[in-house]
Amino acid sequence: MKKILILAALIIMGQTVVFAQKERSIKEADVPVRFVKDFQNQNKDAKNISWTVTEDSTHYMVTFTNADGDQQATRFSNHGTETRYIIDPEYYPHAIKDTVAHKFPKHKITQLYIRNLKGKMTYQTRIARMKGFLFCKKETEVKHISFETDGKLIEITEED
Repeated sequence: MKKILILAALIIMGQTVVFAQKERSIKEADVPVRFVKDFQNQNKDAKNISWTVTEDSTHYMVTFTNADGDQQATRFSNHGTETRYIIDPEYYPHAIKDTVAHKFPKHKITQLYIRNLKGKMTYQTRIARMKGFLFCKKETEVKHISFETDGKLIEITEED
């Protein structure tokens, strides 16, 4: 029974990822050399490395486990580099959870991370409503919300 529940959970998570992705996985050899070199110089002890690219090939993202065992991502583009420190759900700040629950009661947080862009730190969260039944769930009404580090809401944008 436990194996069936685990399998069902994995299938549901896999389908969520398929619906949520606007990026596609690529091999490191397909990433511009300067982005790969920058990543390797900054993260010598990185493990579980995976690269993605946006549909329009303007942003390359590398997701990895850092030397401390934490999940992290770096997003590269011609306009700059953004570092993302992915937060485990058990450590989501209450101010952010409360704001999402109050303003978007039918949405769930699908990802929360600390974003470092040009030295400015903010919280970024991605929320979505889940529609469908059992294994055929699809994300709808996807939004990205920015928060100051004190939990104050900055901006809400719709996902394309």
